[in-house]
Amino acid sequence: MSSSISSSTSLPLKVAVCPYCERDGLRTFRDTEVMAFYDRMAMDGTVNIIFHAGDIRSSKDFLKRMKNPGAALYVVFYGEDIVGLIWLTHFEGKSCRVHFTSFSEVWNEDTVSIGKAAIRQILYMYDDNNDYVFDVLLGLIPSRNMRAVKWLKKMGLKEVGEIPNALWDAEEGESIPGTLLHLTR
Repeated sequence: MSSSISSSTSLPLKVAVCPYCERDGLRTFRDTEVMAFYDRMAMDGTVNIIFHAGDIRSSKDFLKRMKNPGAALYVVFYGEDIVGLIWLTHFEGKSCRVHFTSFSEVWNEDTVSIGKAAIRQILYMYDDNNDYVFDVLLGLIPSRNMRAVKWLKKMGLKEVGEIPNALWDAEEGESIPGTLLHLTR
């Protein structure tokens, strides 16, 4: 994993998402690499914001969750650099919840452009029958995290509204309002 990011407005944006999955009997990322993603979030100070429910408290918890069939992790590359993660949960029909994080080295660069390119790759994925996997991606964000809500809107997600008591905040020990957003093709 490289930590230096260089951006050039004259070159096309090279964003790719790589699924964390098994191919030919081998995982696309080693356990230590997946745990290192959590450690990067911890170094960036985003763990308590992202995992506000308190169910993921360590790199081992994160690895276990990403290996669970109820989650699908995608590693976001900008060129050859790993700059963020997208993971999907709460699968129902052709919808799911989408979760994002970008790493601090791109916070002041092309974060919105990278996010748009990455999330569209998820939305426009095909299955083995050449059908779209998802018709809609849902984001449910703590309403107090206005920075994240604004970022998701810049990426093209549309705000549905606020849901009272939609999310659990382990630190506060209470349910908090969540802002629901969606992205459709």
